Amino acid sequence: MIRLAPLFIILVGCDNIDPSLTNDTDTLMQGIYLLAFLALVLTGIGRTISISQTLKYLAIWAALLIALIYAYSFRTELNTAYLRVKGELFPTLAQPAGDGVVTLRRNVDGHFSVQVDVNNTPATFLIDTGASSVVLPYRVADTLGYDPANLSFIIQVGTANGTAVAAPIKIERMEIDGIIVRDVSALVVEEGKLGQPLLGMSFLNRLHGFSVSGNTMTLTQ
Repeated sequence: MIRLAPLFIILVGCDNIDPSLTNDTDTLMQGIYLLAFLALVLTGIGRTISISQTLKYLAIWAALLIALIYAYSFRTELNTAYLRVKGELFPTLAQPAGDGVVTLRRNVDGHFSVQVDVNNTPATFLIDTGASSVVLPYRVADTLGYDPANLSFIIQVGTANGTAVAAPIKIERMEIDGIIVRDVSALVVEEGKLGQPLLGMSFLNRLHGFSVSGNTMTLTQ
């Protein structure tokens, strides 16, 4: 039977490792190799292992280490592939593409939608470059903390459901995966006239830029 005391001592000792070492890639990989070697050694403590078994264990650990090193060497490509698959499966989730840059995938309906944190409350917006302002449906506005009963519906607007009246508001903070815009002008449309929030030009014009290439939209802070 494997003696657990040495393994226990090693695991407890790991608490004394400086966490900053994990930021050093070379040190991290060396630590992985060391732990793998220790695991191999500890497997044999307290029992007799034949040469054939030893060679078998060495072959298994060598294969695991080679697989680990191989996968680690392709970490950038694997991360890119992961983000692409994630974007296809969850098109409303923005994908980070660099400092202050995110990308979106086109929905099956041909439009771009994105999850936006409005004052730290998530809501899914349809991106509409034809809308001059961010527009919130009546019930969504209520969910986000803007009580329609206390708003002044004084602006006439055109919607897919015909002419409607809307109330002007200011949204304190809107964020798309690190892209933050504050004090955004928006409208709340009367009840029953709009089905989904629209991310219009009062938000998009506050960005450094946005562009569409094929099925991908890029937003730049």
